[in-house]
Amino acid sequence: MSILQELWYGNIRPNEDKVITDEEKKLVSLIARHHETLSSSLKNDELNVFEKYVDCFTEYASLIEAQAFEIGFKLALKLLKE
Repeated sequence: MSILQELWYGNIRPNEDKVITDEEKKLVSLIARHHETLSSSLKNDELNVFEKYVDCFTEYASLIEAQAFEIGFKLALKLLKE
């Protein structure tokens, strides 16, 4: 299969090839710690709102990541054409 076919069929996952830096690991750890602290201190309605916020933020981050991939891919194609 060509690289484009491999990408299309999900055999190549560029986002999984990313090496996570120590800075990113620290940030993820802080996010998890603060999430746990907030989750344990909020009451039912507050916790529901917080969880909805987290879900929306996660979905937004996924959209931004997909857009960044698309922009990078288009830039790579432009560079190849030159």
